[in-house]
Amino acid sequence: MSITAAAVKKAAAVLLPKKKVRKAIGFAAAFLITLALLPVMLLLAMGHQLTKAEDEYGNIDFSQFMQSLSPEQKERFSQMEEDGKAIEKEMEKLGIKDMIVKAQIIYLTYFDDVHKDEDFFAEYCSLFKENDNEKLIENLGSKYNLSIDYSEFMRSYSVIVNVSINPYLFVNFDLKNNIDLSVWAENAYKTQWGCVPHTDGSLLTDEKYKALKEKYPQDITADCGKWLSRRTVDNYNLLRSYLWYDHESGTISEDNYPISDMTVQELFDSADVKGNIETLPQTKGIAVLKENTIGIYVGNGNAIYAKSAEDGIVKENISAGGWTSWFEIPWIQYGDEKSFGNEIKFEEYDAKKKNNLGLVQWAIQAHENGWGYVYGTYGNVLTESLLQDRAAVFGSEVTSYMDFIRSNWLGKRTADCIGLIKGYGWYDSKSGEIKVGSNGMADVGANGMFAAAEVKGTIDTIPEVPGLAVWSDGHIGIYIGNGEVIEAMNTLRGVTRTKLAGREWTHWLQIPYISYVEEKE
Repeated sequence: MSITAAAVKKAAAVLLPKKKVRKAIGFAAAFLITLALLPVMLLLAMGHQLTKAEDEYGNIDFSQFMQSLSPEQKERFSQMEEDGKAIEKEMEKLGIKDMIVKAQIIYLTYFDDVHKDEDFFAEYCSLFKENDNEKLIENLGSKYNLSIDYSEFMRSYSVIVNVSINPYLFVNFDLKNNIDLSVWAENAYKTQWGCVPHTDGSLLTDEKYKALKEKYPQDITADCGKWLSRRTVDNYNLLRSYLWYDHESGTISEDNYPISDMTVQELFDSADVKGNIETLPQTKGIAVLKENTIGIYVGNGNAIYAKSAEDGIVKENISAGGWTSWFEIPWIQYGDEKSFGNEIKFEEYDAKKKNNLGLVQWAIQAHENGWGYVYGTYGNVLTESLLQDRAAVFGSEVTSYMDFIRSNWLGKRTADCIGLIKGYGWYDSKSGEIKVGSNGMADVGANGMFAAAEVKGTIDTIPEVPGLAVWSDGHIGIYIGNGEVIEAMNTLRGVTRTKLAGREWTHWLQIPYISYVEEKE
């Protein structure tokens, strides 16, 4: 595939000027690996797919590639990555995550020589509230005195969005859910995926197209060829491609998410929740059927499905006719967006100093976002590998509840009682990471926390200070004021909000690893 994007030229010029490097590992492959390192996560997905397709370049030793860069190139690389993260942070504040990749691409391509003061990224990102691409480019050019050719940009941008999957569109990649399935279908429709039999959502390369024609000569018609260099699926695989997609590797493979090999009708028969089309609920991500054709309901009366090699992915109103029934897909979880979100968002009182008021806000967001409970965890997203690790370390405290945990907490953030507190202490607001042992917060249990406290007392003497901890032997919670406590209660309950009175608390304490401050006036 030929990529002529301005972003490609820019990154190649900056990071791969050495002919011997390009010759050693293959220019195209080296460049794609370079893109994968940039903060442009959309390009990361593209890089994985194209690297896989262009495997004649062989395996690339990434560490060797990085060592080949000069100190100046490495410094430039680090600055690009840092700037990309700054853009991501500002766009999230503005609530326009779906525009992050566009903002990063434009910045990395055109803004080398633009002066950047303290307010640059906030002002730059605010311009992306404009949804009209032509007006956006015009506004950027005017504000920063840049000459950005709209047609050139759109050609470059189209290449990227048509072969890539924007991770910022999704609420939770670690948990297969109906909200993200709906987004997956919308993205396939908007970025004009094709419909080609026996394809799974990966890029349709010349080699793959040739192989399909040889293997399925009756199915691969002349219309299929027009989808070359785009992502393609067949009808059933629009659903299954979402299940098979792994965001970390950027690959779509049956090995990523094994599912039973049943027909569409067998899948419908296996569903516990279903009905005729007249009773269709307004639940995004529900499957709809007409004969052997399956579609994804995306709301507002519309379904998206892979129709034919001629039409590709289409959006059709249910009222257009033909749809007979609906069902909840057994392979995914259903709920609203809030049920699956796992981002940490809260008003931190002072990012430089851990304190009681920040802890209160931390606890409130954990409760509001439905954090679960797994013994030995402290706020990270629960993956299968993390679950297995905690089971190996803590035994029956985890293994006794494995089925429940997988059904309810996998893909969500989890903490145990002390982990809810330690997670706040270890949280780095700049990186969004929870780093064990950081910020002076000791890695102790509930009883160790109580023993280390210098200021404490019996529960009947608790002062009205939000952010105190409340304690009983082996358990700890966070007093948030007004007679209420937030605690990671147990595996079955998760993070809950309870009344102080009537619980088993025996003592209160000031957490020794944070400061105590008064509310801002």
